Amino acid sequence: MKYPLILCILLCANLSSAQLLKKLTKKAEQAAERTLERKVEEKTEEKTSQVVDSIFEAPKKVTQKSSKEKKTNNPSNSEQEIEIQNNETQTAIISGSTFFPNGSIVFFESFENDSTGDFPANWETNSGGEIILIDNEKAFRLYPNGIYIPNLDRLPENYALEFDLITSNLKYKGLSGSNFSVEIVNEKTLSKNTSSGAKFEFSLWKGSSLTSKIHVENWGKNIQPIQNNIDFKLDDILNAKTHFTLLINNKRFRLYVNNEKAVDLPTFIQTQNNYIRFNLKGTDKNLNHIAAIQNVKITQESEDLRSLILKGGFSTTEILFNSGSDQIKQESFPFLEKLGTTLKQDSSLRLLIIGHTDSDGDQVKNMTLSKSRAFAVANYLIDVMGIDKKRLTTQGRGENEPVADNTSESGKAKNRRVEFKKI
Repeated sequence: MKYPLILCILLCANLSSAQLLKKLTKKAEQAAERTLERKVEEKTEEKTSQVVDSIFEAPKKVTQKSSKEKKTNNPSNSEQEIEIQNNETQTAIISGSTFFPNGSIVFFESFENDSTGDFPANWETNSGGEIILIDNEKAFRLYPNGIYIPNLDRLPENYALEFDLITSNLKYKGLSGSNFSVEIVNEKTLSKNTSSGAKFEFSLWKGSSLTSKIHVENWGKNIQPIQNNIDFKLDDILNAKTHFTLLINNKRFRLYVNNEKAVDLPTFIQTQNNYIRFNLKGTDKNLNHIAAIQNVKITQESEDLRSLILKGGFSTTEILFNSGSDQIKQESFPFLEKLGTTLKQDSSLRLLIIGHTDSDGDQVKNMTLSKSRAFAVANYLIDVMGIDKKRLTTQGRGENEPVADNTSESGKAKNRRVEFKKI
């Protein structure tokens, strides 16, 4: 009997050991999994911290190559490699204008054909400057107390100027008197003073209270002088890359900073000022203060609606209707809203609205259709835009006054138009 009992005890002991070993193995596996999870979490936290740090680290450091690191094939190039915080609302350069895509470009400067360390070929200055690399793209670094003029003929009455301004190392107290400005002047000169002009400027010292202001000023004979500080927070654009847009429509001046309107003055440009100048004041090149411009573009724009109305009127094919109907298509609403805003801004404007059709269909029906379409436009301005109906009169001319040949589709499209005349 004792041998079976011993065998039974041994079998139970082996079974218990196996179960214990299985439990220990499972616990070891679980521990290893937890260790691996902790390692993954630690790595994830480390990567996340690095990403967060990179996002909130502003400005990034500016590095300048030493003379030993300069290109050996062009020892005269004082090439710089600069990393600048990019503003998330930065607008990409596109054909035409960001605000008016159909405008014709009269000047574009990317500095791609200029060598690093050189002064750009298409510019003039009284101070100096050089091409540098910023995020592997060329930019024109302005030197302190300089005036910079692009080689351009006289600019038109209506145009847009767009450019990127890149700044860095602008947090020192020594920058308390520094500023950046753009001038629109009546003569192409590097002289500090001009007989007439207008400008906007702002402080480049990040620690200054003036970075919450944009200073605007005009000068000249027989003008209504404007000199004011307009509230606009600029702290975030210093030590960063910022997109500026100036819109000039005759006397009207508008300034956008990263597509946000900062200034809108209806009578700021009071004389024929048709040249652009960039000015930099008060920075120190030896302290590696960076102020550079990039992607400079000037686009000739069509006149704003108010100017066209004041000159007698205009016609447009931007107001579209359903075929054979006076129902206005939805894609016409932006233009009508722009026209309504223009009428709101100048309550003295009164309009005669005239409808025109192509020659398809019955002549009498076309006359009736043109009248009803003109009336529909007036009703939109009254009901949607809140324009006083006493300021609007309507007429229809049917197919009687074509501006193009009615035998082609393109000609017919031009004849299906709405005309506005000042009364």
